[in-house]
Amino acid sequence: MSRVAITKVNDKSTSLPIFDEIARRFEAVKRRAFEFFEQRDRQAGHDLEDWLKAERELLGWPATELDEKNGIYELQIALPGFESKDVEVTVTPKEIIVHAAAEHDKETKKGNVLWTEFGASDVYRCFETPKPVDVDKVTARLENGLLRIHAPEMTNPEAIPAKAA
Repeated sequence: MSRVAITKVNDKSTSLPIFDEIARRFEAVKRRAFEFFEQRDRQAGHDLEDWLKAERELLGWPATELDEKNGIYELQIALPGFESKDVEVTVTPKEIIVHAAAEHDKETKKGNVLWTEFGASDVYRCFETPKPVDVDKVTARLENGLLRIHAPEMTNPEAIPAKAA
C-alpha cells in the first residue's frame, strides 16, 4: 500500500495552484455544456445532462464512493493505472480535491496500431464533505488502483477559520 501526499489547507484564503486549475477547468466544462445546448438548437430542459456529459468528457469521471462510519469519512476513488506519485490530494475543512495525472506510453512491437486510448490520463474531482473534517488527521493511500482517503470529522467545527467556513 502506497501513501499519497496530502496538501492540508486550514485557511482557505491560502492561494494554491490547484484552485486556479480547478477554476479554469470549471470554465471549460461550462463552455462545453453550452456547446451541447447550442448543438440542440438551444432546446431547454437538458441542463444537468449537458453539464454531466461535459464533466465526464473534460475531467474524467472515475468510480467513486463516500462512506461515513463513526465520524470518519472514507472516500474511495478508482484510479487504475496510476501510481501514488501521480496522485495529489488537497484537503480543506469542507472539501477533498483529488488530482491524478500520468503519461501512459504504450509501445507496440508488432503490427500497425490503428488507434489507441493510451496516452495522458488526467483526473480532477472535488468533493464537499457533509460536515467539516480535521485536515491534520486526513490520510490517503493508493493500493491496486483504489485511492482510499480517510477524513475524520472535525470535533470542534467552530474552530474553522472564517474564510474556510
